[in-house]
Amino acid sequence: MKTKLLLFNLLVLSQLASAQEIFFKAGKNLTSYSYSSSSENQILKLKSKIGANYEIGYQENFKEKFSYQASVTLNQFNSFSTNEVQTYSWNTTYIGLKNGIGYVLFKNQKNLSVELKGAVNLATIIDGKEEINGVIYDIKKLPEFKGLFFQPSIGLDLKYPINDNCIVNLGYTFSNAFKFSHPTDEKLAFITNQI
Repeated sequence: MKTKLLLFNLLVLSQLASAQEIFFKAGKNLTSYSYSSSSENQILKLKSKIGANYEIGYQENFKEKFSYQASVTLNQFNSFSTNEVQTYSWNTTYIGLKNGIGYVLFKNQKNLSVELKGAVNLATIIDGKEEINGVIYDIKKLPEFKGLFFQPSIGLDLKYPINDNCIVNLGYTFSNAFKFSHPTDEKLAFITNQI
């Protein structure tokens, strides 16, 4: 019985599937840090800073309109701040596993399409540096930066196929990466606009 059910499910899935893609994406992150602490003396005006983003993955298309994506991500979440006396800069790199879905909103006769996408990325730090007035500190072991960050995202992709084997993709994604638990009173989140 289990074998028949498994074969039936595989048959249904194979009928739903119409195409698959392997993709590579590269772009820029404009990240703002959302930082809070019970310590009153650490009031900094954090500013956005540009970092890179890379993604490599697999996409399965279903029924012309829907798609599922699974990928590995590499994101730089950076920020800086200055005051009358000091300058601060944070440069971090996170690796993650991302799962998402897409829905084609529009597709013309030349296969130019607009796709709405939603995803969740689970990421952890692999490199992190803090610079205070030219002195560099390693921050990847600090509790507010290490651990698993949950990063839901929503975005739009404009896709145009150059030929049967290559698609040009221009997209925008908004995300908020945060942790559910905090071992200290310091809380950090990354609000990111990605192109």
